[in-house]
Amino acid sequence: MDGISYQCVGIVEGLNGSKHLDTGFSSHHVTYIHSEDYLSHCNRFWKVAGRAALVHSLIDSYQLLKYMKVVSPRPADDEDLALFHSSSYLQCLKSLSNGDLVDESEQEEYGLNYDCPAYAKVFECCKLIAGASILAANCLIKGECSVSINWSGGWHHAKKDEASGFCYINDVVLCILKLLTKFSRVLYVDLDLHHGDG
Repeated sequence: MDGISYQCVGIVEGLNGSKHLDTGFSSHHVTYIHSEDYLSHCNRFWKVAGRAALVHSLIDSYQLLKYMKVVSPRPADDEDLALFHSSSYLQCLKSLSNGDLVDESEQEEYGLNYDCPAYAKVFECCKLIAGASILAANCLIKGECSVSINWSGGWHHAKKDEASGFCYINDVVLCILKLLTKFSRVLYVDLDLHHGDG
């Protein structure tokens, strides 16, 4: 996520082909995935340090919170991450995040160098971001809203077994996979300078 790329998803069409356009704007129309703990973790993400707080302060300053249902995220579990990412990649990322020694060639094999260096607790931060995007999808699936936003999501360059483009875990793919458990089609619109290639 080297430009502006956020995770924002909305219902377009259900399995039965029904479409819904809600012209009203109630506080439950939009779900905003947020908590102070989540904000704190995302603010430490090395490439975009402080961005989460800046975005949230803009939302708060424009008094948009009253129009949204705020939902606290939970970390994704390893099984959630393994729906897309390989177990060997996840194990390497987890080990480096915990400060364990990992052979430099193995780090390079998984893209955990140059623009995606491993640092303390990166795995925990990635699990929170992925969990927030999965929760955004679940809110849509359950019909709790028609728009669900995870402003700290959108890490679309991470591949199945490789970190890439400052992205360690591809929360976009995980969100889409969750949406596909209920909806027959998902439209993904990428607003980043570079297309999502994960």
